[in-house]
Amino acid sequence: MKKSLLALAIIAASTTATAATVYDKDGTSLAVGGRVQAVVYNGKADAAEIAENDAGLVNSARLNIEGNTKINDYVSAFAFSEWDMADGNKSANGDHISTREQYVGADFGDFGKLLIGKTYDAANEVLAATDIFEDFGARQQGSINGDRRTGMFRYVYDNNGFFGSVSYETASDETTVAGQDANVEGGFAAAAGYTIDNVVFGPLSFKAGYSYVKGQDDSDELKGAITNYGEDGTWGFDDFKSISASISWGSTDNGLYLGALYNTQRAKQRLDGAQSSYKNKVKGYEFVVGYTFDNGVGVFTGYNFSDAKVVDPEADPARSDSAIYRRVPVYVNYAINDNFNIWGEAEFDANSTTEKDGQAQYGETGTMLSAGARYTF
Repeated sequence: MKKSLLALAIIAASTTATAATVYDKDGTSLAVGGRVQAVVYNGKADAAEIAENDAGLVNSARLNIEGNTKINDYVSAFAFSEWDMADGNKSANGDHISTREQYVGADFGDFGKLLIGKTYDAANEVLAATDIFEDFGARQQGSINGDRRTGMFRYVYDNNGFFGSVSYETASDETTVAGQDANVEGGFAAAAGYTIDNVVFGPLSFKAGYSYVKGQDDSDELKGAITNYGEDGTWGFDDFKSISASISWGSTDNGLYLGALYNTQRAKQRLDGAQSSYKNKVKGYEFVVGYTFDNGVGVFTGYNFSDAKVVDPEADPARSDSAIYRRVPVYVNYAINDNFNIWGEAEFDANSTTEKDGQAQYGETGTMLSAGARYTF
């Protein structure tokens, strides 16, 4: 679930401290970065398509390249591309190399930045307040925190404490909506916020955002099973909406950190050939509290609550019950230096509805465990 420090820095269109600058001359620079990691999971995690209830070791890698060039005293241009690399077999989506994020843009200094390409929409920044865990946690936001879609135009303003962002996306096939393949007709998003620099133990930030995506209705094959209830047939979606509001206080790098997120999601979707649409509604909240010591050890925990409901147009009671998800994540990370860190993570059930009821929103409700190591360059 966790966004890497690199991903957060990309929003500001700058390289990370560990990325290697391979060229820097006359206002033009080129940097190369990436990471390699290995994570071991227990059987309950069912990680990366490992056989059900079997523990396993998953390794992965990313590689990115970023260029910047000064056009004049007021404008700089930049480009960024990042790829997920396979582990020697194929990646989860079946490709040996897949593009994670890719865009070009213009930096107008105090007047903001414009990004064009495959990237997050404007509202994604709101989710970062509680998206600090590696694999578990951040369950209410689910897969929307990883949605990077092609055809995106995004403007970002972040200056003097004020944050604002708007995005517009064009039509694209087989892109990602709520973590699922989908054919998109278009969409838009907006977010705003304000950060007070130093309140007791760190910056205090408030953000809110709205995202809307419209599905294609002229495709021969509907795409996008944006639901947690399986059924024969091919699912497609009419539209998807998400509203988010978050508060963060402090820093995850040092000292005390507190974060909270409220989020609602609604997808109107239909089975191939059906005239009426189901409504898949998910609402809930997340809390995070943690402390990072001067020696680089950070300890975080929190609470996730999510209520998922599918409203059947034919009022079938069996498809109107809520799937309640209550989980407590625990995360301990040791940043040995700027390049290398190790961690352990667990997630415990707190009386969720069970898979036996046919309503578990994320599958198994048992205890999930993982431990990993990452080298970032």
